[in-house]
Amino acid sequence: MPPVITSPPANLDFVSISELYEQFQNLFIGKEFYCPRGNPVVITPHHFFHLVKLQKGMQTDFTIEVEEPLIQNTKDGFGAYSVDMNRALRLSWIPELLKEPHEIWEYLAVKTAEEVLIREYDKSGSAYRALLLKRENEHLKVITCMPMRGRAVLDLPSKAKKLWP
Repeated sequence: MPPVITSPPANLDFVSISELYEQFQNLFIGKEFYCPRGNPVVITPHHFFHLVKLQKGMQTDFTIEVEEPLIQNTKDGFGAYSVDMNRALRLSWIPELLKEPHEIWEYLAVKTAEEVLIREYDKSGSAYRALLLKRENEHLKVITCMPMRGRAVLDLPSKAKKLWP
């Protein structure tokens, strides 16, 4: 049966970095996620930095011990931080992508990620969303989530092997 293509989930709504981080925590922290193949997927507070592409000036490498209290106390706008707003708004899409991807692929040559979960949405622009994962011990670790062009999805068989369905 072909996958059902639906509208994407609603985007997040926030006015500050602390609100965005709180919504990230509500979506992911303390929750159990499994991909359709039964593999557990781990999302920790540190993943926030990569998923929203956090920057502070030129700084892109952060520790949760230092940044978390600063982020939580930045209640008026974003302070010294900037994020990729498209990624931040669409954090809400990740739970559905984890639970109901249309395809799962394993890259033949590992660069950043070993597996990619793909889901197509009924929307204009880049209709595909890709969640990149890395295997670590007995679980999958989230690397990042981003749009994927249709051409890139069509090229996947030359770069990866299909794991599911």
